[in-house]
Amino acid sequence: MFDTKSLCVAVVERADVATALTSTGHSGARYLAANNGYLALTERVWGELEGRSPISAGAAIGAPNRDRRLWLLDRNGYYDCEQAVIGAASGRRVPVEISAQRVWCSGIACDLEFFRPLALPQTGAAMAPPGPRAAFLPELETNLRKLTPFDRTILIRRMLTAVAEGGILIARVDPNPAITRYSDTLRGRLAAYIAPGRSEIAVKLDFSALDEAAAERHLLELAAEIWSLIRFTKDAETAGMLERLVAPYTLPTSPVVARPGA
Repeated sequence: MFDTKSLCVAVVERADVATALTSTGHSGARYLAANNGYLALTERVWGELEGRSPISAGAAIGAPNRDRRLWLLDRNGYYDCEQAVIGAASGRRVPVEISAQRVWCSGIACDLEFFRPLALPQTGAAMAPPGPRAAFLPELETNLRKLTPFDRTILIRRMLTAVAEGGILIARVDPNPAITRYSDTLRGRLAAYIAPGRSEIAVKLDFSALDEAAAERHLLELAAEIWSLIRFTKDAETAGMLERLVAPYTLPTSPVVARPGA
């Protein structure tokens, strides 16, 4: 269509930087469009943002600096190169630079925002030789294969982040020596993916540089390790905590690594 809203959406989709289009307002803004660059930056798929406010979706972080940027749009109609922090779905805080323009889309006041990350994605270390892998839950695998490659990559990275961060942090709630050793070893292996600017307690990982194949491999190999720990952990409570990390996504494939009670 040749209306101004459709044309603005086309600008968003074709931009070579992370870009989003929202209606205006401090609390009433709603997403109208976002390109793949923005979705990758925030670790979300479009269905999680469409029609939602940036605050409730978790991408925008309410702060005095955000109020100032909105004031600049209200007063001047634009701002350039403002530094900010946005929220990724995994809980990471992503430092960015934003330039924005107030535009009218078919009679609706909107904000067109362009984002540039201030830190490069963690590239990680060279991958180790392939190891044993767990398998996706059948229903989950079926649903993943129905997604676009882009959306599938985003969601697999998020699953990897949840499992890996849980594997590192579980030692803080379970002082079991075997768990502590595994947690410390895992943290060392994933050191190249640890996002900068976080405390030792609130470790956050950044897998945004991994493609779908690499993210899936990391996830399923890590899950296989945790299923193995579950098999050989004598403490039922520890086994339960470990299982809650991987059971929502995976099944063990080795007959030696069977689910407890199977």
